[in-house]
Amino acid sequence: MTTLPISVIVCTHNRATLLPNVLTQLYNQDYPLESFEIIIVDNGSTDETAQVVQRFKPDRKLTLRFVQETRLGVTFARNRGAEEAQNPYLVYLDDDCSVDSDWLRQLVSGFGLSDQVSVVAGSVALSLDDQPCPDWLGPKGKSWLAEFNFPGSEPRTLTNPVYVCEGNMAISKKAWRSAGGFLGMDQFGSPHGASQEIMYLLEQIKRQGGKVAFVPAAIVNHHTVLPTRRQLLQRAYAHGISTAILDHLLKRFSWASFFLHVLLDLAALVVFISLSILYFFNKAVSTDYLLRAAARLGKILSECRVRGDWVRVRSWERLRQKAIERLSWKEQE
Repeated sequence: MTTLPISVIVCTHNRATLLPNVLTQLYNQDYPLESFEIIIVDNGSTDETAQVVQRFKPDRKLTLRFVQETRLGVTFARNRGAEEAQNPYLVYLDDDCSVDSDWLRQLVSGFGLSDQVSVVAGSVALSLDDQPCPDWLGPKGKSWLAEFNFPGSEPRTLTNPVYVCEGNMAISKKAWRSAGGFLGMDQFGSPHGASQEIMYLLEQIKRQGGKVAFVPAAIVNHHTVLPTRRQLLQRAYAHGISTAILDHLLKRFSWASFFLHVLLDLAALVVFISLSILYFFNKAVSTDYLLRAAARLGKILSECRVRGDWVRVRSWERLRQKAIERLSWKEQE
């Protein structure tokens, strides 16, 4: 396998107690130390994050860099990490995850599946540690907590991926730049809980001919603090708001499609609520349908411009169109 020059980016906010575990596991990767660097992006932490990173720097062969991003939001942090990266391949790992020693090698091997591969995704397993799993949280509900996988055990390129988990992914810096970086939906009035920034980026890459690979053996364990049922429903609702904004940015608007989507979403909302009532005594199944109903409600309200900052959406579209026109004129020159 060809050894690729990698920049591993860990974005963090007030997770000083978790960083030593992440850094230790990155230092113990069976990947040549001279072929990757670690970039810790501190996103406005007020704890001892800086001191923890500083303690890991002395007498280490591996390059460890500390960057501060004062603009709060994981989108700012992820883009800042990419800007600071000195290598042509970027790897993102969340600060509340743990990995085995072969994780990095397994993940970047996905670039070898095809010359067109621009993004590589790995699996994310949910680790509750000592937290008891509530009876209302079923397998589908766990996907809202970033548990992620595709069927199969062999690495492969994906035919039409719409989502991968940003907390366990690799992307070429060239593809990140050509796609315009990460586009956070929180800037458009959607709560960050389900920003869907990766979906916009993937679509831009696919339109440019790039491919997405999946390597199931590149596993991270996501050590999450379980939310309440209400918090998870709020996350699903935010996901729906983002979905409507994302659809608008990716597809040409028409009144016919607008009314059709709203009607279909209303019908789905009624069905999901009815099914949640029907399975009332099976809390996990009932919650799964409630989550889908909450997402659909957020989407409907966003489609009708009741939720989401649509003034900013339109402003962003105008600025993007002007940028495209400037680039096209440069090409003609």
